[in-house]
Amino acid sequence: MSNDDVLAAQIKSSIITKIKTQEYLPGELLPSERDFATMYSVSRYLIHDIFDELISQHYLIRVHGKGTFVRKPEQNRVALGVLNESKNASFTSLVRNFGIEISNKCLGTGIIKNRKYFADKLGLSEEDEIYGIHRIRLGNKEPLAIEFTYVPIHFFSDIDNYNFEHISLYDYMKSKNHLPVKFNETMVMVEAGEKLQKHLHLPSATSIVNYIEFIGYDENGNLVEYTESYSRPDKLEVRFVTNDI
Repeated sequence: MSNDDVLAAQIKSSIITKIKTQEYLPGELLPSERDFATMYSVSRYLIHDIFDELISQHYLIRVHGKGTFVRKPEQNRVALGVLNESKNASFTSLVRNFGIEISNKCLGTGIIKNRKYFADKLGLSEEDEIYGIHRIRLGNKEPLAIEFTYVPIHFFSDIDNYNFEHISLYDYMKSKNHLPVKFNETMVMVEAGEKLQKHLHLPSATSIVNYIEFIGYDENGNLVEYTESYSRPDKLEVRFVTNDI
């Protein structure tokens, strides 16, 4: 085995390990082939061959004009979940029909300070920094819901380095050991304003949407998420379950 073969095997193994340990998250854009070549002091051609192998083995995906991404798990079917304080309340758990491809469109992200309302929801002081993520959640490229999510910066100090159009927020939170696993939820039906109607492409006769408030705690009881979700009742079905007394 040549030196190049040995190096290629080592680099490939390192990339696979980082994918499996979620140092590289599903949907994350990897450094360029040139950057990898510099990082490992090898030729760009060797990195290109390694990427080709990882693509053929379904670890990576190459998008023309954009770069090489960590491949997301296949999501041909999305199971319907229920709202329960002991259940993970991710967006996909609210999707009614199977066979839906989930994607995101970010409306805005950034650091928020001196907002008492959100600080109170997250159990923080007004001076504490909060990170906000506003997204349209799409199924088969059709708007299903809008989510306004807020998390405490002190648990997620590098969150601004990630693009949550491509990366699952919960995959990221899990990689930081602060995945929400227990939730308090509130749901009401509300009238959609003009902006909601526009973003959700609501039929002209539809003015009512599901409003769901999630407050999420990690396994150690830390409050790590506050989300306000507005979803189309004609596209998403929500079920609540209660524990037997």
